[in-house]
Amino acid sequence: MRLRFADGASDLVVFGCSAAYEALRSLHVLGNVKSHPLHISWVLTARARMTDELKGEFDRFAFWCARGPLGFPRIWSPTDGRSWSDEIAALQKAPIRDFTEPLISMALAQNGRMRPAPGELTSELQQQALKSVAEAHRASLPAMHELIAEPERFRGRFAEFLDAYWQTCIAPDWPRLEQYLLAETGRCRHLAERGGVPRMLAEALAHVDVTRDSAGTGSGELVSLPSPVRRGPLPMEVTLGQGDQLLFVPSHFAWPKVSFVVLRDRQGDADRMTVHLTYALAEMRAQARIPDPPVDLLKLLRAAGDPTRMKILRLLRIRARSTREVAGLLDLTEAAISKHLKLLADAGWVDQERHSYYVYYRVAPHARDNLVHGLDQLLG
Repeated sequence: MRLRFADGASDLVVFGCSAAYEALRSLHVLGNVKSHPLHISWVLTARARMTDELKGEFDRFAFWCARGPLGFPRIWSPTDGRSWSDEIAALQKAPIRDFTEPLISMALAQNGRMRPAPGELTSELQQQALKSVAEAHRASLPAMHELIAEPERFRGRFAEFLDAYWQTCIAPDWPRLEQYLLAETGRCRHLAERGGVPRMLAEALAHVDVTRDSAGTGSGELVSLPSPVRRGPLPMEVTLGQGDQLLFVPSHFAWPKVSFVVLRDRQGDADRMTVHLTYALAEMRAQARIPDPPVDLLKLLRAAGDPTRMKILRLLRIRARSTREVAGLLDLTEAAISKHLKLLADAGWVDQERHSYYVYYRVAPHARDNLVHGLDQLLG
């Protein structure tokens, strides 16, 4: 996915977060935990909180939860700043097509690619949607029948399920989660004001490349972003200009994916484009970051990780000894002992000093401290 920022389009970015977005994304994690290893503990806690009745309702709607992060972009916007009760009210009052279209599009998706829901759901498309649900999660088939035949009834039950799920699984943690989300949006807003939108993307997201367009196909900066979870007919390259909008949305439940939704609206004689970009909170990215182990500690552990060299260290701990003495005590050749001692010396375990024709080895006085320091760095 590539975003091209035309010259003069530096004010197109909007930042947001919302309770509704987090609830929907958390449902995807709950239904597809194998793809979200950082959230396993959260999933176990959430399932322990859920009643049997709530688990049954989740299973009823699990097709839409597990297939991909569900969204209602024409009903819920992360920039609205509404309370959860207001979000539920908006879902119930919105035009029914704004509610059903994302659900039907997900059922008609092919090879992971979403397509807009048709204006009329023909008998053939109904059968295709029903087949897709039956193959993926048969327990959701009655809900799919209801969505086709009685969409208002489906919406009412889905809204009741969402509200019960929110109160049970998300609301207890929402004050803490909201603080993280607001802090992240503030950080990214500052980055955008300081260095521009493309530079902000480069700092906020992993594996992002920012280049100045020099291909003669347009002006501005070109940003190459990580491969998204595709939820629509997404062009490989999108050019954002005046009047367009990049909606930048952090989520506690996005890791390890960066996802995009591209919406186009006709306003007068021009098309207006909005790109929803959802990415993982810095807190989650930090948890997923695996630091390299200290180099000196690796050397020490690799050198000591041999029974013979451990015996040598035990002997040298008592007093300094020559190669010949160590070889005699361990019943090995001097050549073999010399190789072991060289590895220990290179790693910093032992020091050497010559006495006449003999080279004596002793445990280096700083070896223990280096080992303890390395373990402190590794384990904290």
